[in-house]
Amino acid sequence: MGKILPQIEHIVVVMLENRSLDNMLGWLYANGSSPAMVLPSASAKQFDGLHADMWNPANSGYFGGDPPQKVLVGRGSTSSTIPDPDPEETFDNVTYQLYGPQGAVAAPSCPMQGFVVNYATTTTADATQIMQCHDCAQIPVLAALARQYAVSDAWFASVPSQTWPNRAFAHAGTSNGRINNGSPPDPFQWDVPTIYNVLQAIGSSWSVYSNTLLTPSLTRTMFPKLWDPLLNTHFSRFTEFVDACASDTLPAYSFIEPCFLLEPNDQHPPHDIQAGEAFLHDIWTAVSTSPGWNRTLLIITYDEHGGCYDHVLPPAGAQAPDAASAPGDGGFGFDRFGVRVPAVLVSPYIAAGTVFRSATGVPYDHASILATLRDWIGIASADMLPSKRIAAAPTLEQVLTLAAPRTDLPQIAAPAANWLPPPASTPLNDLQKSLVSGSARRFGLDPAATLDKIQTRQHAVDFFKRRPTRVNS
Repeated sequence: MGKILPQIEHIVVVMLENRSLDNMLGWLYANGSSPAMVLPSASAKQFDGLHADMWNPANSGYFGGDPPQKVLVGRGSTSSTIPDPDPEETFDNVTYQLYGPQGAVAAPSCPMQGFVVNYATTTTADATQIMQCHDCAQIPVLAALARQYAVSDAWFASVPSQTWPNRAFAHAGTSNGRINNGSPPDPFQWDVPTIYNVLQAIGSSWSVYSNTLLTPSLTRTMFPKLWDPLLNTHFSRFTEFVDACASDTLPAYSFIEPCFLLEPNDQHPPHDIQAGEAFLHDIWTAVSTSPGWNRTLLIITYDEHGGCYDHVLPPAGAQAPDAASAPGDGGFGFDRFGVRVPAVLVSPYIAAGTVFRSATGVPYDHASILATLRDWIGIASADMLPSKRIAAAPTLEQVLTLAAPRTDLPQIAAPAANWLPPPASTPLNDLQKSLVSGSARRFGLDPAATLDKIQTRQHAVDFFKRRPTRVNS
């Protein structure tokens, strides 16, 4: 069998934080508009987005038979920093969001109707903001790329839970049986081989680029098998990605991390989505102006939904990746996917207005990135990660439908740079806590004891300033 995507020499993945497909792109094809192409061609011709009559109940009594107090989905958000505060995203909270108090059952009576009630019971904020979904005018960069190239309306997070399990599936095809980040997150519980170890072993080029000058790479922090000092040169700053694009020296595989702490542009609620928009525009500019543009595939996605509303119940039938996951923590068999997240593919070989879904009967999830890398590079089964989830995942080959690269280049304006980072006194979110505890483990400190002393963003900034935390450290 020949390799897939022979026209591509560079695959670039950027993974942002904690937004559902509906929250970001649910209104992409609204008012009866349709995509120009759907893949596979026999699938539904309409984008599976939002409709004005979708709702969640505000009253928990609805699940016991009371009439619903309906909170309708909103077209557009009242602020670029909502939902604020951060919704819950642990496994149990996500289960409630998806199934209500009934729990995960095969035929739930109230699917995808627990978002407002869950938010109301975990915060004192206006719970209706969880139903506010961004209009395309509020996210012009992401929306333009989705319309001008390809977007999936059926790409699911790998686990119905938090950041570390889902990012682990993107890097390793497994979360080693973990369904939550951990309390506190400890990298030694995530000590599995990653795609970077595979690429290193077979001599294929790769880099992880982080848009930060303060914290170390989250990817490296998570996985002890990436702590080897001999791998230092593979972990770089985002400025080096821009330089590599300009000089046409990108590696075969690039993974880009946003900034999670100091001036966060990861779009993690309640971080300003405009900061993420500006970051995406920088990535788009670097890639599209590169001499290697015609040979590059850019993949933009999000790790998980982060508690944000989506109307599509994640499918069952997911493949457990390994023995540690069958079952894993809490008896979960890793047989259900997580909530839909945005997934946008950008390449001059992609027709404008494409919407894609899996053609294999197995839906897209983060393991599809690894399956695509496997078949694109031609990684032998003996060298590849042994995850059964990767083995079952569909690749992205079908999306690049054009025989020759497009000569048009969409003009996408840079968003206004008028966003502000959160106050230094803001409590840490779960991801920021995981950066601290994971780094503490790498530095030989006790993760729990270290976290006890670090409650705010400023505390975390001070912690990293005292430590050898260069991106490639």
